[in-house]
Amino acid sequence: MHMAIRHYRLPANQVDEVVRRVDDLWLERARQLPGFISYYVTKTGADRLTSIMVFAEQEQEDKAVEASAEWVGANLMDQDVEFLEMWRGEVVVHGGA
Repeated sequence: MHMAIRHYRLPANQVDEVVRRVDDLWLERARQLPGFISYYVTKTGADRLTSIMVFAEQEQEDKAVEASAEWVGANLMDQDVEFLEMWRGEVVVHGGA
């Protein structure tokens, strides 16, 4: 399994709208990507969101990262979403179902 963790900053008054769009528009698309295992968005501060994508293989994660970046650019242009950084790597311990 491979994971990509992307950190974003945005105005606190836009968080709910961005979360709604991700839930309504991106999540189903992400589920259709080859190797999809799971996807999460966490609110890590009043003006911070973190997305976590897990895919079976690194190549699948690579393509998902590209698709995610394209989606953000196309669907959140009217929001002030600032990409901060991304952490990626192989999952070495897993305790979920």
